[in-house]
This record gives sequence, C-alpha cells and structure tokens, in this order.
Amino acid sequence: MQITFDQVSHVYGKGTPFERIALHDISFMIPSGSFVGIIGQTGSGKSTLIQHLNGLLLPSAGKITLGDTVITAKQRLPHEQRRDIGLVFQYPEHQLFEETVAKDVAFGPSNFELPEAMVDARVREALEIVGLDYEKVKDRSPFHMSGGQMRRVALAGVLAMQPKVLVLDEPTAGLDPEGRNLILEAIYRIHQEQKLTTLLVTHSMEEAARYADYMLVLAQGKVALQGKPDEVFMQAERLRELAMDVPETVAFVSRLNQMLPDKEGLPNSVYREEELIAHLLERLSVPKEG
Repeated sequence: MQITFDQVSHVYGKGTPFERIALHDISFMIPSGSFVGIIGQTGSGKSTLIQHLNGLLLPSAGKITLGDTVITAKQRLPHEQRRDIGLVFQYPEHQLFEETVAKDVAFGPSNFELPEAMVDARVREALEIVGLDYEKVKDRSPFHMSGGQMRRVALAGVLAMQPKVLVLDEPTAGLDPEGRNLILEAIYRIHQEQKLTTLLVTHSMEEAARYADYMLVLAQGKVALQGKPDEVFMQAERLRELAMDVPETVAFVSRLNQMLPDKEGLPNSVYREEELIAHLLERLSVPKEG
C-alpha cells in the first residue's frame, strides 16, 4: 500500500495554554512494498507521525493518502480499513491481555465478525509466521512467556488481521542483542514474504542500515533528511548536527577510504555489514596462479 503525507501538521492541545506543534509541514511518499526506517531523537515526532496511519490521530492540517483513502482533519480512516494498518507499539507485550495466547491473537480478527473457522486459521498461521508452534503455545498464558516470546505473540496478533502496512514503534526496546536480532529478522522475513509496506521507528542507525530501503530522519517535528540509506548516510555532517551519527560500517568505510588512494577506496554506497565483508574479502583474495 502506497503512503503519502502532503504538508501534514499536528498540534496537540490546540487553542489551549498547552498548545504544542508536534509535526510541521511533513511531506513524503512511500511506495508500496517499501521497508522504511524512521529515525529521530526523543521528541522529534516519530510516534506522533505513525499514530496518524491507523486513525489514532488526525492531521491538524494537510492530508494523508493510504492507498486510495484520503485522511484529513475532517475525514477519518473508515473503520473497516483500519485492519489494513497493523501497529505494534513500543513494548508490545503491554498490548497483551487475554488469558491464553490463542485468545489474544484472535482478538483482532474476532472484532471484525469473521467466521470462527477463519479466525482459528488466521491465529494458527500468524503464530507459525512469527516462529511459535501453535500446538505448544495456544493454551499457554502469554504472561508466563519470555520477553521475546511475548513480543512475538503481540506481533502475531497484528499479523492475524492480515494488514497491508506494518508499523513498528521501536519493537526491540529493552531486549538483549540476541532478542533484538531474532525479532528484527522475523519482521524482515515477514515483510518480504507478505509483501508488506513496513515502517520501523528506531533509534538505531545500525537497524535502519540493515533492513531499510528508504529512510526518514525527523527533527523537531520536521523531515530533516529523507532518501535511500546511502543518500542519507552520505550527509554525515548534517546527521551530527542532529545529534545522530552514521552506522559503524559507514564510518569504517570513510576512515578506510581516507587511508587509501582514490581509485582503491570502497564505494560510499556500502553500508550493510554483509556488503562490507564481501568487499573486504574480495580485496584480500589472492589471485590463483596459472
């Protein structure tokens, strides 16, 4: 599903002493099937932006287009289309509330009055997609599971709605490195297999570099930078001005190229770890004799 923001602004507490502009004149277009990294410091407007996607917030000005649907200050997202937008909040385990895993995952599709057999099939499929064995976990309490498993259950509850857009607000917050990698790899695999449009809010440039094919950098409620990751990372000085930095891979390539002759440097477009390793191995390979 294509997503377009056209001069969107959002004001909290408009007309009161607590009035605050959270988004100001935001414009961008995300093609269907993209994986977008949304980066910014705390208070930059990231969470406010994504809450416009499923109707939790309405724009104070401007318009949002989701596929063929237009959202404005006076035109809400139709209820039946909210199922197309799957939103996973920060600490998604806080979204869990039912007594069993199966009931929790079934809650969303059940609210849209789907046949019971279809709901059961979606629950089974969603749990399998996130790497949980349906028969082993369906009757377990989600609150007796590990933090990583609870996040998978929360993600399965969103996927059971079969959304076209998956929006994730720092889904790995509070997890250890292994847990973060497992969740992010699962999300990326789901993105590819389901052909979703995915928006990942993160503080980590490394996460954005590894998974995103487009990036939005927010600062003080505005889009400070946007483009493909290599285009954004090439503006290292601007990122530093925004109290952010480039991924370690990009910094490494920059330092290495400063020490090498111009024609022997690595391409500046290299920013994913596996690409960097491949380039380095190629440079280190010794030609076979003969």
